[in-house]
Amino acid sequence: MNQPELIGIAWETRTGQPKEQRCYGTFDEDMPRLPLRFNILFVTHEGDFKMHSHEYCELVLVLGGKGEHITEREIYPLATGDVFVISGNTRHGFKDARGLKLCNIQYDPDQFLRGRQALDKMMGYHALFDCEPDAAPGDHFNERLQLAPEQLAYASSLLATLKNEFDGHTEGHEVIIEGVFLLLVTYLSRLHSRQAQESVLPSMRLANVISHVQKNFHEPLRIEELARIAHLSPSQFQRTFKRNYGTTPQKFIRQVRLYKACEMLKDPDQDITSIAYETGFSSSSFFTSQFKSAMGETPTQYRRKVLELQPGSEREPNQSGLLTRMRTSVQHVTGVISLALQCELTLCVML
Repeated sequence: MNQPELIGIAWETRTGQPKEQRCYGTFDEDMPRLPLRFNILFVTHEGDFKMHSHEYCELVLVLGGKGEHITEREIYPLATGDVFVISGNTRHGFKDARGLKLCNIQYDPDQFLRGRQALDKMMGYHALFDCEPDAAPGDHFNERLQLAPEQLAYASSLLATLKNEFDGHTEGHEVIIEGVFLLLVTYLSRLHSRQAQESVLPSMRLANVISHVQKNFHEPLRIEELARIAHLSPSQFQRTFKRNYGTTPQKFIRQVRLYKACEMLKDPDQDITSIAYETGFSSSSFFTSQFKSAMGETPTQYRRKVLELQPGSEREPNQSGLLTRMRTSVQHVTGVISLALQCELTLCVML
């Protein structure tokens, strides 16, 4: 197999002795330590770093120095305390870097963030980590966060723990890395929510809608109501939603409901008619027709496949092509963090 093209070289400086870090942008080359698809680097950039994209997501914290961050839609100066997230389908680079010190956390969102429902209700998570980073290439870029000195100090303590555990390879380091990373994600999401309340970031308005849909998918949801939450007229809201997420609000609501229904169908004790009403569909027949249209099979057929799986099987029926595509759209706005709830007191103290 041919080695992928080298994107560029950065210099890791945390240990005091500069260490060359080659970036290829692939899981295999940049995160070879299976099954943990995670990497954390403290690097210094000088000059330019060419435009590139990568398979994984990247959480970046600016720790010092100066430079400009380049995306396909903007160029903006970086300052100490800046935080931003790059998704795998977003091209970006750096320009005129002068001692630009960054902490780059490279991670697989499917391994660390997908399917953790507690963050669904956090508007800051949707805006910073979830909404725009999953958008089509060149169309969108996630909102940024600026940390105050005391906030950066706390975040830096979490980064140090992640780096020590990652480099130390000690027993149980995978568990600690996952827990501390989720704590960091939650902390930054909370800060973003607070910042957004003050500056009314555009993506936060849509994140309010997403959070509302996640909480109330089982209830009737009217476009007029969602538009009011976004502080837009119904026509403006529908255009803005489609431009940001590549689908209509109506289709998104249906996808959320079907995704929830798929989870509920795994329970053999739940009646399909009850599932239909509990996920917001007006009747069992309408639910069945919508489910079959999206999934290519009826709820009963889907449930049968789930229940036929042998215990301990590594196969997962909801990873079929149709459901994977549907999940990708739904997980535009689904998220992370049960473990961080255990750290509620710590977060309250820091915030």
